Amino acid sequence: MTQAAARHWDEWQRRRTPGRFADWADHPYVFQRLCAHAFGDPACDFFDFIQNSLPELANAHVLSLCCGDGAFEQSMLERGVFGRVTGLDVSPERVRVGQERVHALGGELAARMKLHCDDVNHADLGSGRYDVVFAKSALHHIENLEHALPAMVRCLKPDGVLVTIDFFGPTRFQWTEEQLRARSWFWRHRVPAALRLDEQGQPIPEIGRPDLEAMIAMDPSEAVRSGELHALLTRQFEPIHDIALGGALLNLLLYGDIVNRFDPDKEAHRAVIAEAFELERLLMEFGVLDSDFRLIIARPRPSGNSPASVPKESFLRRLARRWGHPP
Repeated sequence: MTQAAARHWDEWQRRRTPGRFADWADHPYVFQRLCAHAFGDPACDFFDFIQNSLPELANAHVLSLCCGDGAFEQSMLERGVFGRVTGLDVSPERVRVGQERVHALGGELAARMKLHCDDVNHADLGSGRYDVVFAKSALHHIENLEHALPAMVRCLKPDGVLVTIDFFGPTRFQWTEEQLRARSWFWRHRVPAALRLDEQGQPIPEIGRPDLEAMIAMDPSEAVRSGELHALLTRQFEPIHDIALGGALLNLLLYGDIVNRFDPDKEAHRAVIAEAFELERLLMEFGVLDSDFRLIIARPRPSGNSPASVPKESFLRRLARRWGHPP
């Protein structure tokens, strides 16, 4: 699996087109709305929130998992979120590109950022080395969570924290019926006809569940155990913040290259995104959709201190509570 995933991400790095959005949250208007919902302020981004929540991390030594070419990590250093980064990624090509960019920077920033090629599924992360484990779009690529999560706990200093921005949705993108129905309705009834065409003017097919064999052949690490991830993570770590970022509808609506059809400078395109956000939040509030993406800041749990199981509230109870008539 490791070699196949490395080959996929090596090729992804080579094909990457500067100036194009890679996914739904890359879109600047989407990101602005996401921040407004998550943090109450469209001008407050992830970096600001982490700095405001844990200002003492400005000098922290961070282990960044599945860091790719380290561009996001570089931005964190430039913004003063963290002090020093050690990054790990399975793709030799992505690490090479990142190392070359960091080397070209030179100076103090380059001295504070080191990238290495390693597989988090089996890597020895050490003991008590880091102030922070950082994982952006990383944990859902790890299959051997039984090794990786305890290794993350061990590598942290006594007051260390985990910071993750990740995908916690259905394993292997096997979308729920509710997601597919909501996406199909919105796509057919609320998205203008011109936006439902690709760049060649051909109709964009409906989104469905990907074929498992084809998905594994493309990248065996993609969302490999994402559906289990939140439960397994919170057995090892106690959240300080667990913020639902959404994405159960918007990710499907703006899936793949579709996101590049929505021009952030066009009011009509922004209006479609804004309406999709409101529908997604409403469906999340009613319990029809879960949050596929989350920002979690957490500390390791004391040994043996597992979280209590909380029964899931029914849809009707949530609905009644929303309208002020609890049963």
